[in-house]
Amino acid sequence: MRVLLIMPKYGIPDHKLWFYDHIFPPLGLEYIAAYIEDLAEVRIIDNRLKTMNLKVVEKIISQFHPDYVGISCNFSFQAYISCRIAGIAKIHGSRTVVGGWHPTLVPDEMLASDSIDIVVRGEGEYTFRELIQKDSPVGVLGLSYKQNGKQIHNPDRDLLDLKQIQQPVRHFRSASAKASYNFFGFPIDCIEINRGCPYSCSFCCIHEFYRHKYRSRAIPDVIKELRSREIKDRASLVFIVDDNFMVNRKYVMALCDAIIQNGIKMFFRTQVRVDTIVNHPEVFKKMADAGFLFLYLGFESFSDRALKKLNKQLTFKEIKSAIKILNDLGYIIQGNVILGADLEDTKEDLESTIEVAKTLDIDMLSFTLLTCFPGTKLMEYVLKEDLLLTRDWRNFNELAPTIKYPHLTPEELKFYLAKANKEIPFFNNPIKRIGNLIRTRGCKFFISRMIQMSQIKMIPQVLKKLPSFIKGYN
Repeated sequence: MRVLLIMPKYGIPDHKLWFYDHIFPPLGLEYIAAYIEDLAEVRIIDNRLKTMNLKVVEKIISQFHPDYVGISCNFSFQAYISCRIAGIAKIHGSRTVVGGWHPTLVPDEMLASDSIDIVVRGEGEYTFRELIQKDSPVGVLGLSYKQNGKQIHNPDRDLLDLKQIQQPVRHFRSASAKASYNFFGFPIDCIEINRGCPYSCSFCCIHEFYRHKYRSRAIPDVIKELRSREIKDRASLVFIVDDNFMVNRKYVMALCDAIIQNGIKMFFRTQVRVDTIVNHPEVFKKMADAGFLFLYLGFESFSDRALKKLNKQLTFKEIKSAIKILNDLGYIIQGNVILGADLEDTKEDLESTIEVAKTLDIDMLSFTLLTCFPGTKLMEYVLKEDLLLTRDWRNFNELAPTIKYPHLTPEELKFYLAKANKEIPFFNNPIKRIGNLIRTRGCKFFISRMIQMSQIKMIPQVLKKLPSFIKGYN
């Protein structure tokens, strides 16, 4: 049995968003590979790499002759390219499987494509393993497939017990992939510690995908992975990919204590909610001591009215308080603002949002448009009110208008998105931030991690790439 796992490219032209430029390792596929490498010959290819266009993908498929081609499709805008890759695979006789957030939420639509044979709904580790073991989707929990022209949706599979989950395998990465995975010049690796989110923001589908459950791994297993050769010898910056890292404060405190006690000298980047910062600043002090440096926050809006409609369960006052707390603790703050977060917004509201953003002490700020993804309360409302502009998933990239507004045209939304990106640099005064980092964290904090960087020969690479990244986003 041969299995080829593929991460499709993003394919978003003319963007100005940091997260589309930075390619992180395909951790989800590496988890799948860990569960099937004893059953099949496995390969992983990353179509996001500059060296990996569709012609190269087809060449690999034709030479490898996989029995199954598994395609990761978390983002809706990847659906089109996922189907193209699946079509290529079918030409060469492979059975095609697609999984991730988007296929899970619209399995009927994905199966309607002639190029897709099977959809993995929800978490794929055990589901994909059982598919390979049986070499058939019949009776496999969590699978949807076609049989005699009809779609069959097997019952859901229970969510995994993360205390028992296997570690992902990283040895399938090519040399070009290892060189490409970075964050503003820092070679980066990824780790997942928690899955799910207990909140219910109207524009987000994560809580639907994970059935409103939140689960955590065993802390000793996390420490073991952080100390593994694959991570320790390659990266001093680790991206914790959890959609919401700080939910259980006791768990986070214990994890940080374990990181410190085990002498793990790395920088960490993760994603947190604003209200958790305001409610539990002591946890973020502990996280700072453990090496957490980059924090991503979804501000979404500076309007309390819009935040309430999005069900964010926070206020603009809390946003300002959180920014001050993080700056005092020496964090680098990344944030995102949704222009048109309230469907009743006017041009004056968008102007106001941009002006308020200029006053906030945020290091990296990006802007997007409100996008109605499948499975969200927002999509449910948009469909009910007949406000959907397009059903072409390629436009669901947070940069193209997808919703009809009563007071704003699509052209006006695009204008203000361009205006925000032009008037507010993505990097806000990096020299000032470096001074604040040294003042708040102290020289010892950085020196200990620079020693780690020098051991894996990272410093020259970082110094070489960092100026070009800063210049490119200002």
